[in-house]
Amino acid sequence: MQNTSYVALSRQMTMARELELVANNIANAETTAYRGERMMFTDFLHDPSDAPKTHFARDVAVVRNLAQGRPIETGAPLDVMIEGDGYFQVETPFGPRYTRNGKFSTDVDGRLVSVTGDPVTAAGGGTITVPLNDGPIRVGTDGTVATDAGPVAQIRVVNFESEYLLRKTQSGLYATDSQPQDIDEPKVVQGMIEGSNVQPVVEMTRMMTLLRAFEAAQNVIDTEHDNQRRAVERILRQA
Repeated sequence: MQNTSYVALSRQMTMARELELVANNIANAETTAYRGERMMFTDFLHDPSDAPKTHFARDVAVVRNLAQGRPIETGAPLDVMIEGDGYFQVETPFGPRYTRNGKFSTDVDGRLVSVTGDPVTAAGGGTITVPLNDGPIRVGTDGTVATDAGPVAQIRVVNFESEYLLRKTQSGLYATDSQPQDIDEPKVVQGMIEGSNVQPVVEMTRMMTLLRAFEAAQNVIDTEHDNQRRAVERILRQA
């Protein structure tokens, strides 16, 4: 197999992985606070001493789309959405985790918990326990949870120097080794949640484009194979 086939094959391998990302984006088009992902590509230069230089396609990273998802009105008092930058912090058995999914509820102890059942962190630390018999629950624009009896606690909203360093774990949670920074004036909206920022039509278009490119690369490999076969047959006939 000559360099042409190797280059085409390297591109097919990266496109196959990108197709997996696109399919995952489409599957999560209705997932709360899901952020679409794309593949980052670069050239890999192979520079042997006794052959021409060859450029191969190489995928080096997965890049997350940090644009805010569409707002979805639910009217539920414990559903909250962050407008703009920021993440809610929750406490898990594995340490602090971060999420944009503000579909909260209360557990049997009255603690405010995420969809994964993890306690939501309060500003200043600790968890938030909501008195269930003190009237309707209100969440202010700064994340302060209150009832008719007065303020209970403020939901902690944080951000990071680089959101791209957040590692996706499970159930919409992110982990990081970076230190979170409290947002002084968060913008929290009660009765709404953040939808996915995936645009299904765009992702379907990407998928079709990738499939056509994959087929084009396969045609290059097939053509190169036929050329080699004919060259070998011609040499054998002349031998």
